[in-house]
Amino acid sequence: MRREAPPSRDYLKDKSVKNKTAKRAGLAIVALLILFGLFIGKWALSNPGGNLLDGLPDSDTAYGVAKQFILPTVRGSNPVFNDDNYQFAKKSDSVYVIKSSYSTKFDDGENQETRFTISLKYNGGMSSKTSNWTLINLDQDN
Repeated sequence: MRREAPPSRDYLKDKSVKNKTAKRAGLAIVALLILFGLFIGKWALSNPGGNLLDGLPDSDTAYGVAKQFILPTVRGSNPVFNDDNYQFAKKSDSVYVIKSSYSTKFDDGENQETRFTISLKYNGGMSSKTSNWTLINLDQDN
């Protein structure tokens, strides 16, 4: 025959202990909810001026970023990009290939046209910022 433990003789003491435990658990839940709210707020405000659900960049945005990567490599001054005739392809997940050309004018008055092919990987974030892209390959020929 099994004997049960005798009922607690101090009901008020047991109730007080349970009440303290419930209050601590409630405070912990409230603290976690506040931290979660702060995290969500920071995430929502991390992309000012843009929609968080924009998706992948379009061809014009990728071409604009490509020009920013090419500008430091240009020989000559004031390159003029052939914006009307660029070719655009999306290879795989967030990898873009752009083919186009630009013209430069040298100090001696000579004009030179350079064709280029650039491969860029989009890493996420604001698509217009070059820091959110990685240059994979750049080929330029005259």
